[in-house]
Formats: sequence, C-alpha cells, structure tokens
Amino acid sequence: MRARRLLVFLASASLLVLFLTREPPRDIGRRIDFLRRYASQRLEVRRLGGTSTDFNRRYFILLEWARRRLPAKTPGLAVFPDAEIPTRGQYLTVYHFAPLPTEVAPMKVPSGWLALIQGTRRPEGWRVVAELPYGALLEPAP
Repeated sequence: MRARRLLVFLASASLLVLFLTREPPRDIGRRIDFLRRYASQRLEVRRLGGTSTDFNRRYFILLEWARRRLPAKTPGLAVFPDAEIPTRGQYLTVYHFAPLPTEVAPMKVPSGWLALIQGTRRPEGWRVVAELPYGALLEPAP
C-alpha cells in the first residue's frame, strides 16, 4: 500500500509541475479564482462562467434552454447559430446534447429532426415548438 501512495504522490507532483510550467502565471491565478468562485455551482453555471463559452455566452444560454425544452422522443437536432462559431463552439454544441445526434448548420436537416435557430428568423415550412431566450426550437410543419 505504501508503494501505491508514493506513486500517487509522484504522479500528482508531476502533473502540478507540468501545469505550472505550461500555463502563464496570470492564467493560473485566473483559474484559481474561477475554481474558488464556481466550484460549488451546478455544471451549467460553471460552463457559463468558464472559457468554453466565452466566444458567445448568449449562444450557450440558448443551448441550455433548448436542452431543457427538447421533447423526449426527439430523433436529432440541427442547430443554426446567428453567426459562425469557432470549432470549439461546434464541439460544445454536440457535447451539450449528447447522446442526441446533433449537427451545427447542416446543409440539409435530416427527416424528423428539430431545428434550433438562434436569433429572430423563422424559416418557412417550420413551426415553433418553443420560443427560447435568444432563439427558438422548431419542428417541420405538417
């Protein structure tokens, strides 16, 4: 058991050294401050306050509202941001709705899927399922 504790200590120390040598000192302070402020908060709140959503916080709020309002039997979701989002934003979108199949700005929406539109546009042939902050959840009109 003693050897195992030693290995845990060495691994932890190695990770700490790597972290301290790879991160600029101001980023370390910012991360510690973030942990102090958000560690006890729910995951959604931590994400909203973190760097994964800093490209467009309104977009993340829309994703969170949509996740809560999705009908149970939704086969998939096509998400249309109001502006181009970075690759990390596309990954965040897909991850946020997993395991539901999700695509960001697809050329064609697969049959039966819902659409999440950021902004005020409402395309023809779609019916509003739910109005959300900063957008709407839509389904194909019958």
